Amino acid sequence: MPAVDRQIATHNQRVNSSTPDADIDAILHAHREWWISNQGGDIPRMVPNFPVGENNYVMFNLQGHPYYGIAEKVKLWEHYNQQVFSPDVPVSRIVQFVLEGDVAWIAADVLFTLTEIGDEGLAAPSSAFHVDTSMRVRSTECYLRDDGEGAPKWTMWHFHCSPAPDADEPRPAFGDTARSRGELVP
Repeated sequence: MPAVDRQIATHNQRVNSSTPDADIDAILHAHREWWISNQGGDIPRMVPNFPVGENNYVMFNLQGHPYYGIAEKVKLWEHYNQQVFSPDVPVSRIVQFVLEGDVAWIAADVLFTLTEIGDEGLAAPSSAFHVDTSMRVRSTECYLRDDGEGAPKWTMWHFHCSPAPDADEPRPAFGDTARSRGELVP
């Protein structure tokens, strides 16, 4: 079983669909393919999970910058494939899954590692990125049943990734930690 198949937190699901099994399978397939494609920067594997069209996708990348449309995403990956490498398939744990008709979103905890291979590396000091360390990040993925040209295919229309706090850092106002709550931690 691939690491990205590891877990969906079932207590945080909401599904309202006339074809729930097929829709969940298609959305989770796009989610898995997205994260698997991150290992080695596999552009051909990544592209089919996103809508075609210049204005049909926006990503708020972990390094803080926005990218618009699949062409910009591909150009970013072509650039980063010369600078960083993800040696392992990221591990994803879905903490919330919502499906309402033709719209769905996933909130996930993710562990992944990046190794700098080029002179520039990540080149984003504001990202809280740590070289060669299993990083905890959080992602939000928004899906539409639309391939960008109106065909009913589930694709990811928005992705947001941000760093997660250290697994043992107390949560303000509560004092618990990611580790004590059973979150995905290295």
